[in-house]
Amino acid sequence: MNHAATQHNYDKMSRYYNLFSGSEKRFTEAGLLLLNIKPTDRILEIGCGTGHALRRFSSAGRSVIGMDLSAGMLAQARRAGSKSGILSASLCQGDAIRFPFKANAFNIIFLSFTLELFSENEIPLVLAECRRALRWDGRLGVVALAKENSRTVRLYEWFHARWPRAIDCRPIHLHDNLIKAGYAIREAQRMVMWGLPVEIIVANRDL
Repeated sequence: MNHAATQHNYDKMSRYYNLFSGSEKRFTEAGLLLLNIKPTDRILEIGCGTGHALRRFSSAGRSVIGMDLSAGMLAQARRAGSKSGILSASLCQGDAIRFPFKANAFNIIFLSFTLELFSENEIPLVLAECRRALRWDGRLGVVALAKENSRTVRLYEWFHARWPRAIDCRPIHLHDNLIKAGYAIREAQRMVMWGLPVEIIVANRDL
């Protein structure tokens, strides 16, 4: 789907998103743990959705910005934060291919089940923007479905090709994409979700 269609799709899903995305949370939590976040870190989450990770980030009073393409998802994040009383993050609507932040602005940039929403041609653009916005010693954390030659992945890709609005994420070669984009892998973990491999990687800018 193009970006306009993706935005419209997530706006429609936003009210019900938490009902079917619960299985992703433990992988997001694993990504947050691997990042080893410090109280002084300035953080950007791309594709923040309804704000699960944002509430974890901001609970310690850190400087946090959550960005999402969907206004509907941001509205749900804002509503959930108001109910819990712990969402102190700033929220903004934007596209990860070109986002409105200065160079060297963040210690941490985090994407969970977001990078694989972009096309193969767009993933390098997203990673380049992240690299630009990271401090020289900053950390990029990514959680993504991993592409491999297995029956489970091939079956999932078959469903994705036919119903991309319902099955929007797709497996990607995360490790290779990060290396090509100028990152050095710092930590990596592999998990399984419903038989599908999930890669969790923390990388630095490769100086």
